[in-house]
Amino acid sequence: MNYIIVTSSGPFYHEKLVDKLIVSESVGGVATAFRSLLEKHGGQWICWGKGTADGKFLNEEVNNYTIKRVILTKNEKKGYYDNYSNGTLWPLFHYFRENIKFIPNAYKIYSEVNKKYADKIIETLNGESVIWLNDYQMTMVPYYLREKGVKNQIIFTWHIPWISPEFFYILPEAKNIMGSISKSDIITFHTKIYQKNFIDTYEFIFQQKLKSKTYAIPLGIDTEYFSYKLGKKINTTNIVNKKVIFSIDRLDYTKSLINRIIAIEQLLKKHPEYSEKFVYIMNITPSRVNVDQNIKMKREVEMTIGKVNGEYGNMRWTPIIYMYRKIKNKTLISYYKTADIALITPLIDGLNLVSKEFISVTRKGVLILSKFAGSACELQDALLVNPYDIDEIVEAIIKAFNMTEEERYSRLENLKRDVYIKNSNWWYKKIISKIR
Repeated sequence: MNYIIVTSSGPFYHEKLVDKLIVSESVGGVATAFRSLLEKHGGQWICWGKGTADGKFLNEEVNNYTIKRVILTKNEKKGYYDNYSNGTLWPLFHYFRENIKFIPNAYKIYSEVNKKYADKIIETLNGESVIWLNDYQMTMVPYYLREKGVKNQIIFTWHIPWISPEFFYILPEAKNIMGSISKSDIITFHTKIYQKNFIDTYEFIFQQKLKSKTYAIPLGIDTEYFSYKLGKKINTTNIVNKKVIFSIDRLDYTKSLINRIIAIEQLLKKHPEYSEKFVYIMNITPSRVNVDQNIKMKREVEMTIGKVNGEYGNMRWTPIIYMYRKIKNKTLISYYKTADIALITPLIDGLNLVSKEFISVTRKGVLILSKFAGSACELQDALLVNPYDIDEIVEAIIKAFNMTEEERYSRLENLKRDVYIKNSNWWYKKIISKIR
C-alpha cells in the first residue's frame, strides 16, 4: 500500500546563500517523526517548499521516499500561512480569543492553497494510495479531494488541541472547515479530550452523528534516534557541581515563557539557599521573526531574563543561560543528557514531544510538565504543574532538587516504559491498522 504524507513543513528545505546552496532541517516533532517513519517504510511526502531554492527541488528522492514540494507565491504565503493558519486558526485552537485575527481575504487564499495541495496529491495518486493529511494548515484539502472525485481513503491527524464547540463556532468558516475534515475516513487526535471535543463540535454544528471514525492515538518519538548514545559534548565549565534545568520552545505565546522566568525569580527570592546551586538553560527557537507580536514577546523575555540575572547573579554565577537560536538535534540530545530537570510548562499544547524526547534520552532527569500539555495524559509520573501557578512551579523545582534517588529512578523507569512502548513506530502502526 502506498502512503502519501501531506504536511505544511517538510523534513528540510534548500536555501540559496550567495553562490551556494545550504540545507536546513525543519524544527518540530511532526516533521522529525514522519522523516523517521518514511525512511523505514517508504512513501511520498507532499509539503510546502518554503526555502528560497526549493523551486529547484520540486521532486526529490531521499532515503527511501520522495518529497514533492508545493511552491507558494509571496501573497499566498502571507494569506495561507501568516494570516489564516497562524493569525486565525492557531490562537483559536489554543483558546487565545484576544489573539484571533479576522483578516479580509485570508480564508479565500488559505482555501486556494489547500486546493493547490489537493491538486498535487491527485498528480501523485494511484488506486492503492492512502492519503494522510496533517494538521490545521490542511483543513480544506479533504473537501477539494472529494470534489474532484477522489475515492481513496483519507487519514486526517490533528496535532494541536481541538476546542469546545462553542469556542470553535467563533470562526466564520466553522461549518466549511468541519464539513471538510469530516469527509476523511479516519480522524486521529492525541488525547481523548480533543477527540470528544471534535465529535461534540460536529454534532453541535450539523445536528447529526459523525460518520467518520475518530481515534485518540498519541504521537510517539523515534526512541532509537533520541537516545543517550547520540549527541555531542557540550561545554560544562559554567555548570560544574550545579543542578541543570533545561527547556527548549519555539517563540510562541502558548509556551508560557515569562511565567517560567518569573518562577526562577520567585525561587531565588523565597529560597536564597539555592543561589549558585543551579543554572537554567533556556533555549528559544526563532519563530515568525517578523511578526510584531513575536518581536514584542522576544523583547519582554530578554528584559525579564536580564532583570533576574542582574538582581540575583554575580561574577561567578548567572542563574539563566539564554540562547535564542536553532540548535541541531545532536546538540539538543546533549542538553537532554546534561539536564537534571526538564521544565516543560506550556499554557496549552496538543501533545509536546520535547517531554518524550527528554525522557527517552536522560538517565537521571526529572520531568516537570504542564497539566495542559497533551502528553501529560500519558506521562503521569512526571511532576505535573499548573503553568499559571508560579508557586506550584517553584515547589515542583524544589521537589525535583531534593528528590531521593529511589523516587527519581522509579518515576523515570515508568516514564521510559511509556515512551518506549508508544514510540513513533507504534503510532504509525496503530493508525494504519484502522484502515479498512
